[in-house]
Amino acid sequence: MKNLIKIIAIWFLFGITSCNYLDVVPNDTPTLDHAFSNRSVMEKFMRTCYSHLPDPTNPYYYPAYFTSRDEFDWRTESRAGNTVAGMISKGLQNTNSPYQDYWSGRNGGTALYVGIRDCNIFLENAHIPQDIEEEERARWIAEVKFLKAYYHFFLMKLYGPIVLMKENLPLSATPEETKVYREPVDVCVDYIVELLDEAMVDLPLALPDPTTEQGRISQTIALAVKAKVLSWAASPLFNGNQDYAGWVDNRGLQLISSNYDLSKWERAATAIKEAIDAAHGAGHRLYEFNKFTGGAQTFAMNDTLVTLMTIRKAITEDLERNPGVIWATQEQFANSKGGASFAPLGNMLLVLTPMLYPEDQVSYVSYLSASWHMAELFYTNNGVPMDEDKTYDYANRYVPRRATPADKHESYIATGQVTATMHFNREPRFYADLVVDRGFFEIATTTNNGGASFGPYVRSRPAEVGTASGQGSYYPKKIIPFETSVSQGDASKRYTAHPYQFPLIRLSDLYLLYSEALNEIKGAPDEEVYKWIDDVRAHAGLEGVVESWAKASYYPTAPTIKTEMREIIRKERLIELAFEGQRFWDVRRWKIANQYWSLPPTAWGNSRDTEEFYIPTPYADARQVTFKDYLYPINDYDLRINPNLVQTYGW
Repeated sequence: MKNLIKIIAIWFLFGITSCNYLDVVPNDTPTLDHAFSNRSVMEKFMRTCYSHLPDPTNPYYYPAYFTSRDEFDWRTESRAGNTVAGMISKGLQNTNSPYQDYWSGRNGGTALYVGIRDCNIFLENAHIPQDIEEEERARWIAEVKFLKAYYHFFLMKLYGPIVLMKENLPLSATPEETKVYREPVDVCVDYIVELLDEAMVDLPLALPDPTTEQGRISQTIALAVKAKVLSWAASPLFNGNQDYAGWVDNRGLQLISSNYDLSKWERAATAIKEAIDAAHGAGHRLYEFNKFTGGAQTFAMNDTLVTLMTIRKAITEDLERNPGVIWATQEQFANSKGGASFAPLGNMLLVLTPMLYPEDQVSYVSYLSASWHMAELFYTNNGVPMDEDKTYDYANRYVPRRATPADKHESYIATGQVTATMHFNREPRFYADLVVDRGFFEIATTTNNGGASFGPYVRSRPAEVGTASGQGSYYPKKIIPFETSVSQGDASKRYTAHPYQFPLIRLSDLYLLYSEALNEIKGAPDEEVYKWIDDVRAHAGLEGVVESWAKASYYPTAPTIKTEMREIIRKERLIELAFEGQRFWDVRRWKIANQYWSLPPTAWGNSRDTEEFYIPTPYADARQVTFKDYLYPINDYDLRINPNLVQTYGW
């Protein structure tokens, strides 16, 4: 057996020169015969392969959160603004030292080619252990093939054409063999799908023991990721993108096709339906909250609260009670206490404490809030956009309005309180997803009698939050479990977050993806297109798109027109999957990021006067977005090491 050094990849072939993985292995390094000598050490190596999964709960290093300010926002420059994500959100991404460099693992990015290297080492040596059942060996190999495919897919989503690391090169490789190329996106897609297809054969449909195997890969997860891969291949960023028509390497290969191909959507639709059918076969269904079996402090909830819990707990419910989650993180998502990665969540809860209990006169500065623009995104209670609803006073949506019993909003807004008109008559997801001024924040310690009546309401005007410069107009309620506790008293004990596994793929994601694919391949929308989006809307307390638009919209026939239905499906995804780390990827693959990332950071006014407070006020410059911002650049130094690596187009 070769010494370990003989099969480690030559990392300078990617232009990677960090000493972390270029150190020479001494001659007395144990051989891979030893590293894979038995089942136990083989299992540890498999866990190493899993360890490279990007952490979707880290808002500074994971791309989907603070790199733009249209979904999540931050108000404190010294914290979020100075992180690598904050730099990207300000348009400061660069080629000299790229932020969130997942190519080579610099500036907050995970070195995914290191992860692929480890997967290759595992796959090349998984045959060695003798004390393992062949069925288990086959399953482990399948899991690592999935991880190898997923790491390539993650890189492709960020960079487009990537280097395909099908196997590790030996140290005997010639200099020319190390100067590898970025492959065309269509080639990358086919290779990733090939790996996933190989993996699926030996993966279980569902995890045999979810309690002990949480986070491991099932056939259902692999099919869902395959559906995502092919949806990316079919979407405008990679399917007929004329902006990249001039992106050609020194072999003369065009790296992203500028010719639109409808068959890519047909291929995606087939894969999405296979994933949905497998999910159903594995027992997955859209989550629906049951107030009798849904956990503590839920026994007395009224119907309105049950709907809100169906929406929120689709994200935060314990997985054994949540059939709507197909794939979730291995690690629990909590707060800054205890070392969990989404540190701003804990700070957000500290900010909400004085918002709920202003008599404490405690001041905290927020560095996580929901973008002001998100409040405009959600539908009215008629299930259509605010500016399309013929019954909605859209022009006066910012005018202050006092909540009265006649409004029938006692479950959403404190009676007698004044808030913006746009906080009335919105769909249930608006109230489930957002913490709203003068609205309720339904958690265990602020919801009396299990939900039959309400505790303190939220106050978010200056002098109520404690620090006006740090206030956020809205906060993402959706990602905070009902079981979380926020209370008065000692500042160090003001909150206790309820941990949960953060969802990576939910069934509703696949339903909406299937509606999208079907709409693209059909000449006009039909009942099949409507079915999947309507199922998602029903769980959010809304009627179907055809009924909703016919009753309330200025454009009643919009769902019958392919181009209009495309926009309806896209908006439904932005609403349904809000704050789940999906929006960043969707607006990029749709090639519409410029519509959102260039929105100026905005908040309600900084006045204590109610009339002047409800005036949307930009507080920072808008970001200039061009086509080059859709894909990340590679470090210039990497290109100097390997001249066959062309820079991302536009950079």
